[in-house]
Amino acid sequence: MPIRAALTTATAAALLLGCAQIYAPEPHGLPRGMAIFAAECSQCHATDGAGGGAASLGLGTVPPDLTGLTARNDGVFPRAFVRRFVLGTIEKEDPDAAMPQFGTVGLKHVYPDGTDSVQLLSSDLDALLDYLETLQQ
Repeated sequence: MPIRAALTTATAAALLLGCAQIYAPEPHGLPRGMAIFAAECSQCHATDGAGGGAASLGLGTVPPDLTGLTARNDGVFPRAFVRRFVLGTIEKEDPDAAMPQFGTVGLKHVYPDGTDSVQLLSSDLDALLDYLETLQQ
């Protein structure tokens, strides 16, 4: 009888674990990150993040494909690097690159009334990074 109870318990645990993975909730900031990306990034990086958005046509260079960040970094999303790059705290290869330093200019399209536009809020940046991570192929 104890073996039967152990097998029943193990089977129930495996079934519950499978259900937990199927019904795992989305990260809290994902919709916010998607909205920030649409307002601040998609004009250059395109709505799918692959680069070549409408505003990039006059830049003379195609913005990077953001969907391949994980693939280009041995299967790991380079969250800390992307955070520093977006903030503008990494020295760029091309100092005249069109990529805004959002740590300085803020989110002008997200906050067009000026509220919180000068300062990039940590929660907004976390939400954006969460969204960028979902774009990875």
